[in-house]
Amino acid sequence: MEALRAARSAAAERFDPPLVVRRFVIPGELALVDLLAEAARQLEGTSASVERAFWHGGVHVNGHPLASDAPPASVAAGAWAVVYAFEREPEPLPQLPLRVLHDGDGVVAVDKPPWLPMQRTRASARFSLEAALRAQLGDKSLVAAHRLDRQTSGVAVFARGASGAWASRAFALRRAWKRYLAVVAPPLDRDELSVEGWIARAPDPARFRFALHAHEVDGARYSATRFRVLARAAGRALVEAQPESGRTHQIRVHLAAAGAPVVGDDLYGAPYTPAAAASAERVLLHAARLEVERLDGSILCLEADAPDDLAAALRARGAPPRRPESLRA
Repeated sequence: MEALRAARSAAAERFDPPLVVRRFVIPGELALVDLLAEAARQLEGTSASVERAFWHGGVHVNGHPLASDAPPASVAAGAWAVVYAFEREPEPLPQLPLRVLHDGDGVVAVDKPPWLPMQRTRASARFSLEAALRAQLGDKSLVAAHRLDRQTSGVAVFARGASGAWASRAFALRRAWKRYLAVVAPPLDRDELSVEGWIARAPDPARFRFALHAHEVDGARYSATRFRVLARAAGRALVEAQPESGRTHQIRVHLAAAGAPVVGDDLYGAPYTPAAAASAERVLLHAARLEVERLDGSILCLEADAPDDLAAALRARGAPPRRPESLRA
C-alpha cells in the first residue's frame, strides 16, 4: 500500500498535480511506438497517460527528454528510460495571458503568476512561463535570465536571444538588485534583521530542499539576506527581503532559520492543513521590485504590485490593506 501523501492545497492539486515516475532499462533496440507501449505498461494502474507525458516531453532516454515534434525512430538496446507523467493534466492558469511589464533593451519582463515554473521541468516543456511567453509574443528566442520558484509571483525577466544577453550577465555578476515581499508566521522578533550562512542541499528522500549552515560545508554556497518588517497583524508580518546573493530557496530558508517561515511554505514551515494559521494556497512570496544594470550603467527598474492573495493574508488579520510605499526606491 502506498504511503499516505501529505495534504496539499486545492491550488496545488489544480496547477501542480503529483507526478508518476517510472524507470526502466530497454533490453533490446525498440522502435518509438514500442518504447511508448512499454512506458504505458509501466504506468498501468495509475491515472497517468503516456500520450500526455510524451506530448509534454516527460519521456526521457539516457537523461534527455524526447521531443514529441522530432522524436527518434528507435532507441538503442541498453538505454535507460524515465517517464515523468502528471497524474492529471494541470489546469490552465486564470492569470493568462501574461501581463508584460517591459519590452525593450532586448529583454521582456512579465508579472509572473504563481504555479508556473520559469522554464521546462522534467515533466513538461510546455507548462512553463517561458513557453507561455514565447507563445504569447511569437518569439522562440526568449530565455529566462534568472529564476523564481514555481509558487513565487512577481517580476520575471527574459532575454530576447543575443540582444538580451546583457541581462543574464547582469544577474550572474550581481548587477541586479531584488526586493521581495513575504507574509510570515510567526512574525520576526525584530523590525530589521540580517541572515547569512552557507546553503547546501539537505538530505531528503522525497523532496528537493536546502539547509542553512553557520560554517562552510561540502557543496555549500554563501548566502545573505536583509529583512525589514513592514506590517504586523495577529501572529503574522509582512516582510521586505533584499537578498544579497541568489541561492535556490534562499529567502525561504533564511526566514525559516530566523523562526519566521513564509506562510504556505510546507517545505520549510508547517505542513499544510486548511485550518492551520500558517497555511495558504501557495507560498506567499512575491518578487516586487527588480533593478538591473544595463551595459551603459543605467538602471532598468521593474515593479509588480503585490497580488490579492498576499494582501488579503494580512488584511484578514487586521493589517492595513494598502501596499507598502517603501518598495519604491
